[in-house]
Amino acid sequence: MARKAKLRTIEIVLHWAWDPIGVRGIEQAKEEYDSYALPVFGMLEIGAADHEIAEYLTKVEREWMGLEPNPAKNADIAAMLRELHKRGDFVSEEITCAGYPLSGDQLG
Repeated sequence: MARKAKLRTIEIVLHWAWDPIGVRGIEQAKEEYDSYALPVFGMLEIGAADHEIAEYLTKVEREWMGLEPNPAKNADIAAMLRELHKRGDFVSEEITCAGYPLSGDQLG
């Protein structure tokens, strides 16, 4: 359960805070960045530095999405994810935001 809740929290942060292509809050795109969450989760679990996570997000923007990256924002997102990971603040109760299920319980 904790692993799923951690992963779901990362997915939510990527969708609502990182959102490099501007799909935040669009129901049909709520899973747009989920494929990037597992690598970020792995990096957090092994203790990767914030700058390594930020570099990964920058690489995704530049090389995989073909966008001009935003390194400063990526550094902020990495710091946010690190703090959530360190504090253990993960989605664990049934809540919704703009119709999105945010419950760790709904993940299986």
